[in-house]
Amino acid sequence: MTEMELWNLAVENRQVYGLYNIGYGMLSLVIIVIAYLVRHQPMWFRGISAAIAVFFIFNTFTIITASQTAFFGLGSTLSSLAAEGNAPLMKAFMENNGLTVGQAMTPPAWQLLGPVAMLAHAALSVYLFVAAKWGSENA
Repeated sequence: MTEMELWNLAVENRQVYGLYNIGYGMLSLVIIVIAYLVRHQPMWFRGISAAIAVFFIFNTFTIITASQTAFFGLGSTLSSLAAEGNAPLMKAFMENNGLTVGQAMTPPAWQLLGPVAMLAHAALSVYLFVAAKWGSENA
């Protein structure tokens, strides 16, 4: 692949990553609304709804993580091409932004909190479906 094809893939990857992040945020809102709407249903129904919500949380998180990993892989490939002299655009980009040419791209350390946040999101979603008290029972 040429340098420009790799750059295009990286840009498309960021677009997908951004859309999935927006979708993940919307998923949170949808879960809250659905948990509220099914609050008077039998426990088995709310349990199934919670399981479906957790599935979508894990699925979306996995896709976001895969997208992020692919982006760092593309960046590392471009960096190694720049070190070999085959990617002048990437070499100029890295030098202008204080990055070391040829160095592998790695995620920031705070990204390790992502799985913790996802597990908290899943646990809170289950709580909303199964155990939350939504105020007046007649509402």
